[in-house]
Amino acid sequence: MPILDDVNGPMLPGAGYINMNIAADGTRVSAVSAFLRPALSKPNLTLLLNTDVVKLNFKGSRCVGVKLITGDVVKDIAADKEVILAAGAINSPRLLMLSGVGEAKALRRLGIDIVNDLPGVGENLQDHVLVSGVVFKYKGKMPDRPADSNAVEAEAYLSSGSSADTDINLVLEQLPAVTPEAASRFGNPPPDAFTIAPALVQPTSRGSVRLASDNFRDAAVINGNYLSTDRDVTAIVRAIEAARELGRQHGFNSLIESELIPGPKATGEDIVELARLAAASFGHAVGTCKMGVDKLAVVDPELRVHGVSGLRVADASVMPRIITGPTNAPTHMIAGRASKLVLG
Repeated sequence: MPILDDVNGPMLPGAGYINMNIAADGTRVSAVSAFLRPALSKPNLTLLLNTDVVKLNFKGSRCVGVKLITGDVVKDIAADKEVILAAGAINSPRLLMLSGVGEAKALRRLGIDIVNDLPGVGENLQDHVLVSGVVFKYKGKMPDRPADSNAVEAEAYLSSGSSADTDINLVLEQLPAVTPEAASRFGNPPPDAFTIAPALVQPTSRGSVRLASDNFRDAAVINGNYLSTDRDVTAIVRAIEAARELGRQHGFNSLIESELIPGPKATGEDIVELARLAAASFGHAVGTCKMGVDKLAVVDPELRVHGVSGLRVADASVMPRIITGPTNAPTHMIAGRASKLVLG
């Protein structure tokens, strides 16, 4: 397996250290600290805290502003030019549907007035699937982590063989990471343990985001639909096997006392069961307001919502297909591109 100098470079099979957003003073940098806080003094920017968007306001097919609620106070904010929706892959489609943009039949059942029949809103949900995890007993006491470590320092990308793509990922986690369901089945690991967490980074399964009701306070109904295709199951099983195989290499002889989960005597059925019990969201949801020109596309190549005016979406929801790596940096790039489109 080749060593990658930069896992943020061109997508290639191999292993390398994970990049973090670190400032010159050694602190972690979020989008808020990098972009929002430095701009708070600008006269044309107002930041509202503890505020929810209830819906987008339309006049005919034009978006003319948003309805907000702060505490118990509801107010409308008008838009002179356009509204930019950047609520993420769950809440952007949710707000569109609450505002009457989505599959007309489903919205009418909830008593929502239709602004535009756009059946792709909330469909095409994609996410990386992380298995927590393949756990090993550390020899002795696990060393303390540096203060600037998030316990995830290295990873490897490889192909499961299910396709020609680099479709699986192994993430080294310097702690025992296991879902409650997997712990109940395979046992709860001790603190002095670490994980090689397998992940599926090119899933073929597709899920959805739908409304539970017409009340903005009700959470969306999210169907991740993980591992719903045979190809995805085959790929994640291969990823688990690759993590176990990696743990058996001589390079780990001084570090690993034993394999705890799923255990050295695990059968093929045990591996599949681990995949089902330990699989969860990697937190990389995309695709629910996908860009394109087909019948399920929600935004056009300039991020404008099809069939309405004065409204764009600029977040991870516009990705037609999930990328192989983490979605943080590409989402920043979508935002940067959106700013150029808005400024003309």
